Amino acid sequence: MIFNTSYLLALCLLCATQIVCHAKTIKKAEANLLRPLQELSPWQGKWFPYAPGEPHVKPKKLQHLPTWQTNAIPKNNSDPWQGKWFPYAPGEPHIPKREPSAQQTKDSWQGKWFPQAPGEPHLPKTQLHICDDGVHNLSVDYDPEDIRENSNYLCLNSNRSLFSPNLNTEALLTQHFLPSAYVPPSKCLNESIAYTHIPPTNGAFRPLPAVYGSYKYLPPQRYMRNLAEGAIVMLYHPCAYQGQVEQLQHIVAGCLYRHLVTPSQLLTPERPLALLAWRHSLSMSVVDRQQVGQFIRMYAKLGPLAVENLARVVEQRETYKASLLTEARLVTDLDDSELCGYMEEEQHM
Repeated sequence: MIFNTSYLLALCLLCATQIVCHAKTIKKAEANLLRPLQELSPWQGKWFPYAPGEPHVKPKKLQHLPTWQTNAIPKNNSDPWQGKWFPYAPGEPHIPKREPSAQQTKDSWQGKWFPQAPGEPHLPKTQLHICDDGVHNLSVDYDPEDIRENSNYLCLNSNRSLFSPNLNTEALLTQHFLPSAYVPPSKCLNESIAYTHIPPTNGAFRPLPAVYGSYKYLPPQRYMRNLAEGAIVMLYHPCAYQGQVEQLQHIVAGCLYRHLVTPSQLLTPERPLALLAWRHSLSMSVVDRQQVGQFIRMYAKLGPLAVENLARVVEQRETYKASLLTEARLVTDLDDSELCGYMEEEQHM
């Protein structure tokens, strides 16, 4: 029994000695393994929240800015935020907002609402009143976009032989007398214009004159403005003999710049061609070259709105050009300083 006890005690001491030696070996091995890493690259950055072994320092409390009395930003080095706190700075006493006045409560926006203010009854839109711009509201005289207006320049007579040239029909010169103080009125497109005689050679007109040249159709309310400044207007019935129409147009275009050419249903089959000047008209069945030239030289450039220096006016004014086919070409100049000059040269040859 004593032998067994001694044996067990010796065995326990031996085991304890081995355990202690093994632990020292492991600790020494760990120290040898970690040493190269520590010597190679120690951590030089910042530790968060603080480095191992560093005493813990509590952060300083920020001092709040005092209550701002003005719009200026107070300088306070203790608070890096130099802007404005919303709705108010921490620790700043809360100032209640001012109540708006009765007028401001009613409508804070003092300008104009479009199309109407909130709660305001809706009023129907009214068309803008345009006196005459040569583009809008043209239908009161002639609408170039309406196909029903095609009758103004189409031959609707089934018997075109009635319009054939007749050498036995004399040309008819008509003159209308007006008071010397008469000034033709200019009417906007919201008013209709009617004339007392056919074809009209005087009366009211639209404010904008027509561009000089040939038209698919030009209503009298338009060319009347040009007659007032001394223009010559050539009318022809849509059923007139085409050869006579071209001959008359060639003569007129060679005599002066300020001329207009347009078809018209106002002419009769007996005299389907006509020249108009202010207060004068010459209706004919057959074109007489000398008679046409004489009419132009006598009555062109006459009218209540005729001016000496028309070139200065023509280049700057607004004009009407709906249904314009060909713009007139200069003969001498914009003032037509010489009328039908080529006819005089032909007579001397």
